[in-house]
Amino acid sequence: MDNITYITKDPILNELNNSVDKESTKKMIAFKHFNNNLSLLDDYLQANNVSKTTNKLNNNLYTKKTQLEFSF
Repeated sequence: MDNITYITKDPILNELNNSVDKESTKKMIAFKHFNNNLSLLDDYLQANNVSKTTNKLNNNLYTKKTQLEFSF
């Protein structure tokens, strides 16, 4: 029984880790769980050793294509 792994299922951390837009998710979590106080959320994340969460969408995920123009 020495090889038991305990998995923490913290809903706040799961919601933040599964999000795409971290900044808006942090605002939503602060509203839902911390009475709209972002500093309390930041303290909670620091206590749980969560690194900086400022990942934004990468603009290289899509390529711009030219518009087709038809002459009638």
